[in-house]
Amino acid sequence: MYKVIIVDDEPLFREYLQKKFNWTALGMTVVCEARHGIEALELAAEHRPDIALVDINMPFMDGLALSEQLKLRYPDISIVLVTGHNEFEYARQAIRMGVRDYLLKPFDEEEFVVTLGKVKSFMEAAREEKVSSQDQSALLRESFLLKLISRDSDMKREEIETAMARLRVSLPPGRCLVAVTEIDRWRAPQAGMTAAGPHGPDNPEDQSLWRHTVDNMLRELVAACGEHYLFHDAEGRSVSIIVFDDDAEGRAFDGQPFERLGQMVERHFKFTVTVGLGRLTDDYMELRQSYRDALLAIRSKLTAGQGGVIWHERLGGDPGRFEFFSVELQEKLIYHLRMKDRAGVEEGLDQAFADLGRARVTVDNALTGLMGLVSLILSFAIESGQEIDELLGPGFAPYRELRRMATIGQCREWMTELYRCVMESSFGQRSSKSHKLYEAAKRLIHERFADSELSIDAVAGALYIDSSYLRKVFKREGGMSVSDYLTYVRMQKAKELIGVGELKLTVIAEQVGYSEAGYFSKWFKKHFGVTPSEYENRKRR
Repeated sequence: MYKVIIVDDEPLFREYLQKKFNWTALGMTVVCEARHGIEALELAAEHRPDIALVDINMPFMDGLALSEQLKLRYPDISIVLVTGHNEFEYARQAIRMGVRDYLLKPFDEEEFVVTLGKVKSFMEAAREEKVSSQDQSALLRESFLLKLISRDSDMKREEIETAMARLRVSLPPGRCLVAVTEIDRWRAPQAGMTAAGPHGPDNPEDQSLWRHTVDNMLRELVAACGEHYLFHDAEGRSVSIIVFDDDAEGRAFDGQPFERLGQMVERHFKFTVTVGLGRLTDDYMELRQSYRDALLAIRSKLTAGQGGVIWHERLGGDPGRFEFFSVELQEKLIYHLRMKDRAGVEEGLDQAFADLGRARVTVDNALTGLMGLVSLILSFAIESGQEIDELLGPGFAPYRELRRMATIGQCREWMTELYRCVMESSFGQRSSKSHKLYEAAKRLIHERFADSELSIDAVAGALYIDSSYLRKVFKREGGMSVSDYLTYVRMQKAKELIGVGELKLTVIAEQVGYSEAGYFSKWFKKHFGVTPSEYENRKRR
């Protein structure tokens, strides 16, 4: 409803205008009446009307003077003069001053409705134009800010300063910081492998709604810090450029508004947000670096955890030095996969993700390591005669799926499901006589590996079968020979004992089934590439 003020010194005429016409049908409502110009200015300040019906001939302040003051104070107000025939020239003069239209007394209902309809149409068009202009201005400003933080931006300082002046963007040197706010996935990955991976996409409509909500909260919370420019990058993340009043204020910024944002979102909604903070810039030409820092911080939520504020400068450490998923761990996983040892595989994955959780590692480095685990299980699947497309679907894209993960826990669940899927297909549910014999031979080796007299013949004799038959069954079921498995068990136990307490090499050799320390050392180096002494020195570092 457009608000209307009626200004006329005749009470009967004001009452006539109030009661004669259907203001609701016109999309208008009369909010106040005034007897003269001075009173009209007071009421206009209180009610802020959109339309003023003004008589020309009034005491204290006439209609022309009032119209001039109203247009001066409220440029968007539409004024319709109500005048007698002998004041027609005054009305024309007023229109040149910005008065929208006039009504010549006496007028009928049709004239009144047509005149007010014209005024309404003009106001609606003006509002649409203003909104369109504001939208276009906002779009141009966002486009400029996006280009300013773009890695490929080639704008010179002079171009930037010209654009800032035109778009009313104030970025003084030495006082700016970029923050990136990203809505975290609020639905946990679902169990079950599909062609697209372990889980599906979030609802785009929900994303749009929550992004709008977060933006509104950001505007309110960050407003107290200084000038705040909020826009979205190509990935839909909210980008904040905060302009501080001085360098000291910028350096004292503690990220509290963003901490508060995270707390409010988590408490009141179904999801969390993670905020990455870039460096404080010395020059707006460096905003692109601050933005990249903020993005790196955001991506580190895979290892740092989601739902908080991550400062790029506080990530610390040297992530490139982390030896991600050692060869030893990979060999352990391969061994347990070939031996159809589910518990051993799960233990290896637990170790891998425990190492990842403790390390200060970049997301790119983490993804490289995780893809190594994926490559390992896929290689095993192919080795077992599985078709990857048939097993996981033709659209299986592990790197893309891992990139979508927000936490280590989600990566762990996804990887476990992948390994489970391949193991179930490769291992099957074996209950044959030969498989039972294979399992029995493994148990016996684990129980008696410390016996230096334990041999293939001894294992076969304990199971009351021929040794050649045992070799054939063990190789078919486990993918490796009995002697290799016995050596593997002894070497793994030796690694556990080395460096524990003050055990001598001869004692360790005896405890893992070798009567001579020299012979044990030879096999240890052949198996691990280092001597027991060298391994002990590494372990004690």
